[in-house]
Amino acid sequence: MKQNFKPITGTFLDGIACDIPSNNWTPEVWDREFARYARDGVTEAVIIRVGWKDSAMYRSEVMKPVLAPELDMVKLFLDLGQKYGVHIYMGLFDTLKYWWVGDWESEVAVNCDLIDELRARYETHPAFYGWYMSHEGPMVRNQTEIRICKALAAKIRTFDKERPILMSPGYDGAKHHPENPVPAFLHHKNLRETLKFFEGLIDIIAPMDGHVHFRELEEYMAGTAEILQEGGVRHWSNLETFDRDMPWRFPPIEFAKLMFKLELAQKYTERIISFELPHFMSPDSMFPSARELYKRYHAWLDAMGK
Repeated sequence: MKQNFKPITGTFLDGIACDIPSNNWTPEVWDREFARYARDGVTEAVIIRVGWKDSAMYRSEVMKPVLAPELDMVKLFLDLGQKYGVHIYMGLFDTLKYWWVGDWESEVAVNCDLIDELRARYETHPAFYGWYMSHEGPMVRNQTEIRICKALAAKIRTFDKERPILMSPGYDGAKHHPENPVPAFLHHKNLRETLKFFEGLIDIIAPMDGHVHFRELEEYMAGTAEILQEGGVRHWSNLETFDRDMPWRFPPIEFAKLMFKLELAQKYTERIISFELPHFMSPDSMFPSARELYKRYHAWLDAMGK
């Protein structure tokens, strides 16, 4: 492999069916997936959310889910992380209720209670490595999701000074808002203001790379890298391994697009993670093309090492 080349070394984990269908994996299949992470050098895994609307990854007294598995999926991921040397970042609860109607204070309140519950249940687990701000959105300081994330990060910092806090906002470009995309120069301005608003509470930002057209991506990414370096925030890339250009949501990405984004991220980011390997680049995925993408990606990495 090329010297200093950065492959994908992290993934999100979608433990609840939200906008992507469930793989319906058993614990045995999840074990097989984590074993691949150990072989492939994937050392970071981010639970994108522990709860969404009426679903949760465990039977929570705070989230009060209608739909929850008998098995505690959070503990399963933590145990597999410990077994295979994968750091687990803990996501939170998207109620799809309060903040969607502008009641961000109620969204913060229920998530503060959830943070206490997560702390009581999992704080001492060796694989519990960091926190993830699940309320994703553009980097604009007056946006509801940014105010939610600041309040929740501040709550975490009252008792946890060590674990890193990760965010994965979008660039809010033409593939997200085609009628009114945020151009790169305005994204950069918003990012500077938002970093000041966070007052050092966020350790890592991994922007989603799929919200802008491929020919525009470098402008967004290069400016983001410069601003985050100035602000003392680590810059990762959330390389989306699903394809936003198709007429349905969401198939695994075309190999050429994957390689374009991976090679571009080499120039500007410290680490490359993905949303997400289990569905879009795993031999056990529900999508046959994900299995082929996994083969092509690893054949390409092997070829570079020869």
